[in-house]
Amino acid sequence: MRKHETRRWLAGLAVVGACVVASAAPAPAAPASPDASPDVAAVAGFTTSANDVTLAPGGPGKTVILRLVGEKLQDSYVITVDVSAIDAFAEVRGPLDPFCTRAGTVLTCKAYQEDAPDLLSLSIHPRAGAQVGREGRIRFTATTTGSGTSTAASTVLVGEAVDLVAGPAVKVTGGPGARVPVGLSVGNQGRETARGAVLLVSAMYGLTPSQRYRNCRYGSKGGLNHFTPNLFVCTFDDEIAPGRVFRVGGGFGVTVPGDVSAPNTQTGTATWFTPQDWADQQPRYTLDQQGTGEVLRLEQVGTRLPVGGSRAAQTDVRPTDNDTAIELTVTGNQRADLAADEVRITARVGETVPVTIGYTNRGPASSSNGGRDFYTIVKMTVPKGVTAVKAPRNCLDADIQDEEGGRPGARAYLCYQYDVIRKGGKVALPFSFRIDRAGALTGRTELLYGPTTTTDLDPRNDTAKILVNAGSGGQGGDDGTLPITGSPTVLVAGVGGVLLLAGVGSYLAARRRRSRFVA
Repeated sequence: MRKHETRRWLAGLAVVGACVVASAAPAPAAPASPDASPDVAAVAGFTTSANDVTLAPGGPGKTVILRLVGEKLQDSYVITVDVSAIDAFAEVRGPLDPFCTRAGTVLTCKAYQEDAPDLLSLSIHPRAGAQVGREGRIRFTATTTGSGTSTAASTVLVGEAVDLVAGPAVKVTGGPGARVPVGLSVGNQGRETARGAVLLVSAMYGLTPSQRYRNCRYGSKGGLNHFTPNLFVCTFDDEIAPGRVFRVGGGFGVTVPGDVSAPNTQTGTATWFTPQDWADQQPRYTLDQQGTGEVLRLEQVGTRLPVGGSRAAQTDVRPTDNDTAIELTVTGNQRADLAADEVRITARVGETVPVTIGYTNRGPASSSNGGRDFYTIVKMTVPKGVTAVKAPRNCLDADIQDEEGGRPGARAYLCYQYDVIRKGGKVALPFSFRIDRAGALTGRTELLYGPTTTTDLDPRNDTAKILVNAGSGGQGGDDGTLPITGSPTVLVAGVGGVLLLAGVGSYLAARRRRSRFVA
């Protein structure tokens, strides 16, 4: 990639990185939780899903999104939306011509090769006089020219209006290995007693929970993006009367990992939900581990007021004030040394050989753990006289910056890796090279960092050679295999899947989208 192109990529990613550092709030589109029960149906080759929403009489509208699960559609499609079951109590506002047409309670939309996972976005608003307890389903049918048909449904419920509000922003300080208390609170500024509350925390590597409580569930795969590996949700049965405030008790806090980069800033977000609103949101998250420790409790600040008697489902009418920003200032001086791995290949002309490209973390700090240590990019230049016939999905053609990854035949690749790599850990990107020409052929692996001011402990080992000694009389190994040295084929960081998620995924998807529908 030309120097100005590299700078443009890094600048774009740095902007996204700054946004994530400023707020680690959840982002849309993620794998569904295995213990959740989203309304999903798959027919003839592809799957769609739609989220549920709960409205309040006289409250704000909510968004229902029909999402594609898995690979993008390769052909044109038509989506029909039947809203007849909710038309009496909710108004559906969808995209207008030329993409969508409406006939009574049926909306029909057309598009072609949708790159984004969000196929259709609808805004749902309660009608005047909508009564608590009304419920119905929006039914979606997506039909393609070649991939078959998929159906999904979204439940729309009218619930009782409440208004939870999160406590003020939290700023804490600690060095690697320190245990730091985090003071979170929630209040009720509405007119109805809130029956129960749910706390969701999504945070960077440095904000690792100190305990695993039995009324909390934790995500082994992290949050909705690669920059928030800490994700957990805790449920509370307490009734919060109007005007009352509760704080999270029991010495709740985080432990700063001993290998976090320092000095640094790590951020997270604590979000409060009503139990019903969390039920609507839960399918977006993977929370596969149950805590086994003591019960995390809420402690009331002030005197408890008499509780209400309503049993209806409740929804928050002002969710924009339900977040508490958490900021950890990591003290100390600790960084990582990432070393690009040299690769040596011996093969005959015309042969195709597996090759792993990557790097090793020599410590002492882990890498890609957020804040100032944001991300690592592997730039691999293919040796002249060699063709990359197979590339990982998280590697982009360096000269075609807005396409899908894994494209064979590129001159050079940019490979993205965001998972935390601890001391001794390796990243190995699985390529396959075809040897097209005899002679000594040389390529290069180079490590790039972002934000652009980021460097590791020893920049001298950030570049390594890819050496191909290809001759017409070349020999393989004694066992018939080809001797290849370099990174092991096990991809410790889990690369090889699509890692263009969160900030970078949004940056790329915004450039790729052709026809996403938004109400």
